[in-house]
Amino acid sequence: MAIKFTNDMTKISRAPVNIYFFLFFWFWWLVVWLNIFFFRIIFFKSLKSFFKKLFFPNRKKSIFYLEVFSPESAGNRHRTKKWVEILNQNNFKVRSAYVFEYREYLQLTSSENTMPFFLMSFMWIRFWQIMRSSFCDVIVVRRELLMFNDYGNLFFEKLLASLHSVRVLDFDDDISAAKREPKTISSFGKMLLEHPKKFSASLKHYTHFFPATNYLRDLLKQSFPSAKDENILVLPTCVDYNSSQKKNYNSLSDEIVIGWVGARNNLGNLHLVVNALNWLSSKYKFRLRVVCDAPFAVPVLFPVESIRWSEKFEIENLLSIDIGIMPLENSLEQKGKAAFKLIQYMGLGIVSMATALTVNTEVIDDGVNGFLVSPDADWNAYFEKVFQQRNQFAEIGARAKTKIEMNSSFAANQQRLLNFFQSIK
Repeated sequence: MAIKFTNDMTKISRAPVNIYFFLFFWFWWLVVWLNIFFFRIIFFKSLKSFFKKLFFPNRKKSIFYLEVFSPESAGNRHRTKKWVEILNQNNFKVRSAYVFEYREYLQLTSSENTMPFFLMSFMWIRFWQIMRSSFCDVIVVRRELLMFNDYGNLFFEKLLASLHSVRVLDFDDDISAAKREPKTISSFGKMLLEHPKKFSASLKHYTHFFPATNYLRDLLKQSFPSAKDENILVLPTCVDYNSSQKKNYNSLSDEIVIGWVGARNNLGNLHLVVNALNWLSSKYKFRLRVVCDAPFAVPVLFPVESIRWSEKFEIENLLSIDIGIMPLENSLEQKGKAAFKLIQYMGLGIVSMATALTVNTEVIDDGVNGFLVSPDADWNAYFEKVFQQRNQFAEIGARAKTKIEMNSSFAANQQRLLNFFQSIK
């Protein structure tokens, strides 16, 4: 049975999807490749450059951000939306585009029956976004062009390269590790030209890079040694909290609030500290506050409060936390994290604890503006150490806020990004 469409394109019947759907998926890619890619790679770049210089010699440099996430996501807001605003205020002409609202994304990825429609829709919308970007000077791709889609032998990356001389890849995770590359490809995947190392292989189709951390920059250089240092800008995920937005520890309650903020796909990291928190509950009074788009429902010996994340109350919810935590597994994927939780906590002057992996050790100066926990260690002793220093929370939080303002704020990184784009010819 084929998928049945309704007036609401996000409501798909649960009918099974047959193989013809996927064959069309592959065939469409092949047709577009033959009829568009080879024609444009020969003619389009030189023609575009000629007309720009002839008719618009003094125009603003135009930049197009292709965002993979919806505006509700932290990645979109802190790595695309805010930079678009700043660049537009500084003599650039910048636009951005994304594919699905978060509600639509959840509906379409909720089951195996709707995933093919998600892949097809994402691909089709992204194709037209790429075509719309044709006359922009610079294209910035956030993370990857297609989500959950490694089919087509990098067709979209090659299409983008045929249209644009300057292609920037912005990434804030070790996407290769997240995809478990290299993957074993099934016979069906081979038929659809699925790539076993899509992210790593796609790097050669970009000219410039915005890794979020030094660790990600080093991984980039390992996977793509031809990447030039002058074409790489390590750009942290930034915040723009003002001086009045800071944690007040003057009226610290007897009940400490330990907080965690993040997306549902990272909730599993909280399991790393459950045993330590159970132990801690026998000695100290506290509650765990989880701010997320899904509840944290695990049997524990201490109070847990789940608050649904919303942009409107994001700052208020963060400021209600006394100790912000960022536990991580000691794995390749987790090493690729960009410490955004820490940047959020510390940017508001909140005392933070984090697993001592990669960039976390650069953000936190242990015992000075936060606390680091050795990888694979029990958190028991670390929690007790922090609780015993509650009378120093105000000073530690103030030093944390200063560190973020100096290194991971939009103000601190604005000129670096402006200079980078201005240097691109």
